[in-house]
Amino acid sequence: MAGAATKGKRKTMTLREARVKAALMDLEEDPALARAILVFLACFFLLIGFRFYDPFLAIALSFVVGIVAYKNAQIGTIAAVVLAFPAVAYQLPLFAWLFTLVITITLFEAFQSWHIICVLAILIMAPFAPEPFSFMSGIVIPIMTLAALMAGSRRSISISLPAVFVILLLSTLWGVQNNAFMPTGFREYVTIGSPNSQPAVGPLEAIPAAITAFKTMISGEVLNEISNGINAVVNNSFLLLFTDSAIVQLIGWGITLYMVAFLPPRLKGISEANRQTLASLSLFVLAGSYLMATDISGVGFNPMIFAYIGATVLMVGLLERGHVRISRELAVMKAEKTARFGKFGIRDLSTSAGAESLDQVGGYEDLKDELVETIVWPMKRKDLAVAYGIHPPKGILLFGPPGTGKTLIMRALAKELDVGFYYVKCSELLSQWYGESEKNITQLFEVARKNAPCILFFDEIDSIGKRRERYGADDVGPRVMSLFLQELDGFRTKQNVIVIGATNIPDQLDPALLRPGRLDKIIYVSLPDVKARESIFEVHTRNMPIDDSVDFKKLAKKTERYSGADIANICREAARSAARRAARNKKVTPIKMKDFKSVIKSMKPSVSLSSLEDYERFRIDFERRSGMVKREEEPEERESKIKWEDVVGLDDVKTALLEAIELPLMHEDLMKQYKIRPAKGLLLFGPPGCGKTMIVRAAANELKASFLQISGASMLKRGYAGAVEVIKETFNRAKENAPALIFIDEIEAIAPSRGMYASHLTESIVAQLLNEMDGVKELKKVMLVGATNKPGMIDSALMRPGRFDKIMYIPPPDERARKEIFKNGLSGLDLMDIDLDALASKTESFSGADIVSVCQEARMGLVRAKLKGEEAKLSAADLNEIIKRRRPSITAEQLQEYLKFLRDYGERR
Repeated sequence: MAGAATKGKRKTMTLREARVKAALMDLEEDPALARAILVFLACFFLLIGFRFYDPFLAIALSFVVGIVAYKNAQIGTIAAVVLAFPAVAYQLPLFAWLFTLVITITLFEAFQSWHIICVLAILIMAPFAPEPFSFMSGIVIPIMTLAALMAGSRRSISISLPAVFVILLLSTLWGVQNNAFMPTGFREYVTIGSPNSQPAVGPLEAIPAAITAFKTMISGEVLNEISNGINAVVNNSFLLLFTDSAIVQLIGWGITLYMVAFLPPRLKGISEANRQTLASLSLFVLAGSYLMATDISGVGFNPMIFAYIGATVLMVGLLERGHVRISRELAVMKAEKTARFGKFGIRDLSTSAGAESLDQVGGYEDLKDELVETIVWPMKRKDLAVAYGIHPPKGILLFGPPGTGKTLIMRALAKELDVGFYYVKCSELLSQWYGESEKNITQLFEVARKNAPCILFFDEIDSIGKRRERYGADDVGPRVMSLFLQELDGFRTKQNVIVIGATNIPDQLDPALLRPGRLDKIIYVSLPDVKARESIFEVHTRNMPIDDSVDFKKLAKKTERYSGADIANICREAARSAARRAARNKKVTPIKMKDFKSVIKSMKPSVSLSSLEDYERFRIDFERRSGMVKREEEPEERESKIKWEDVVGLDDVKTALLEAIELPLMHEDLMKQYKIRPAKGLLLFGPPGCGKTMIVRAAANELKASFLQISGASMLKRGYAGAVEVIKETFNRAKENAPALIFIDEIEAIAPSRGMYASHLTESIVAQLLNEMDGVKELKKVMLVGATNKPGMIDSALMRPGRFDKIMYIPPPDERARKEIFKNGLSGLDLMDIDLDALASKTESFSGADIVSVCQEARMGLVRAKLKGEEAKLSAADLNEIIKRRRPSITAEQLQEYLKFLRDYGERR
């Protein structure tokens, strides 16, 4: 099966495996776990950096703090710093006074910046980890790399430079070399003691030792040394910067981490799967600055730096291979820009979850190509923009039924661009206070101009762009709409601020908003076609256990008129059905075809047929886009599409139609050359069931012309006043979409003779129809085609040349035509024993519809035989029996009526 082949073989996991996977997913998605690990590491390095607690006790206390942090990271961070305080006082009572400043900052900042405090604690204390933990000192390189990637290039400087300088300063104050490849020379540095000069105390001795340490800390001897300690900090800082290698190291670390963070989003010609890894190769610059620093400081070069750098690059590469995107350079930049919009509730769509590119959105290839050509190329392909003078449009409107993916497509487009793509929540712009809504609109566009190039995406734009006549006198809507239009007019193209709106009620939008120069492109996002639906099924079931019986192609055919959101819901409900079965059977069972069929049977499309007609009407009236939409036809559409060869007989009518329709619409130049006035109208009359409507539909399909239809039902739906408006709108629509055919079936119901059958309503309709037809002479490539089986009821004013220039009689099929209709109606069956000529001769006066009905009845007889287990074979006797039971639907009286009409008006071919 095609659908099954596309999904491939999927391994069905057991319930136990599913439980394990669910637990791992919970851990992966649980931010509390990441917080707990970060606080645990900060506490661990603080406690082992100052030898006071036994190593096992230090690990146990750190574990307890991590558990606390799992529930509350801020409290865990404060607990880590407080537990480290006795250790600092025990080893370095003078330094403990400086550490009180750290505790104070933690108490005030932990609730906002606890993660920064923890990262700094790890970075600063890891280089001083004693044996047997000294090997962990190199963790500074990967942690600084990850921090730079996550914080962005500018923030990487603010993280790295203070941390590097503090590590160097502590090395001089404590008189020890750190193990983080940040050397210091043997200058005249002032030391205040070592963090590991005294032995650790046992668990039972910890409290007494802490009390003794605090007493020592506040003793007069230590208090007298505070000024000396401050002088030591100032003296050592000066020596580091001006006589040692601190400046070289600060520059080296700053440049390295800046490049690591800066490069990933800017390596345009390289696959996204390798950008972070390639950017991390910048770490080898660090080895160069380390070599220079060792030479200045007069210490030996430790080649282990290459091992730690290599391990860091490998770590980044593995994360990237696991589809973990650490780099947040673009996200940080966009978040800073988004923050400038302040109170408007705006968010950048490129940072939201969803498809990473337009390629990951199933279907809508024409729409995606147009968005790329219209927006992406002018912004990203500067060469094409300059060469062809291409500028982005001022505005784009996407309209269509709900659930078709308008916002999804915009989210994917946002990730294709490097510019701000801001989702505007229209409700945030409106205020109950007079003048506040207008002020919000003005401020929004001012900020957008300052952040150009950017895109403003107004979802549900109808909430601020509704027709102004729909509001009351005191409503804020008209004022907001007027100001919105002014702002659109005020945009200069060179500023590259594009407004994109989306709506599912386009007919409520103010016409002033829809004109070119404001919304240059208006694009219909239709329901997904059969190919797109198949793709949507595959996307939404890709992580589900699917049975081999599931055929996505068949499912796509069964879900005509379903939106993408409907299909997503079908997949979820089918999964729930399978999950209920798994709960009963206590094992995972794949989702079967019957699960999908059951859901589809119980779930109707969310988009009604009447609303689709409204969207189609709006599309014809307003859509502006590049080229024609190449939509994948539904199988039923393809099968039911009527062509010339489907119309049996009527060859002279076909020729006349081609001359009457194709020449004026498609060959206007020839008509002008020979000074032929195009026919404005064509009337087809004849018995019912003889192919009038069929031949017009075949003409519409074969000729490349728009096909508009007026029916009594559409007019009644609009009421008395609206009925006349339907005529006017249809003709205007035809003018705008020429070449066009306007088809009125059963025209006598809409335009009956005003002297005999008409009411006040029909008189108005006929008057409007006559006015429009008289106006066609000023138009080009528009023709009215009417069909009727009651020509005598039509108003005589329509019959004169200049209105219905062509009048054609569609007679019942002759014997040759009847034979062809039988042949087509019985195609695919064994006709060896059946004389089609005899059948044709026995069905004189039968219409084409009558013969088709006979063929359908014969086919139904075969179905009944098959169900009874009998041989399904069609015989001439079966057909003759059916014909005997039937009477032709065309009567002699009807034919006399048509002959009378021909005598009165003649036939104009």
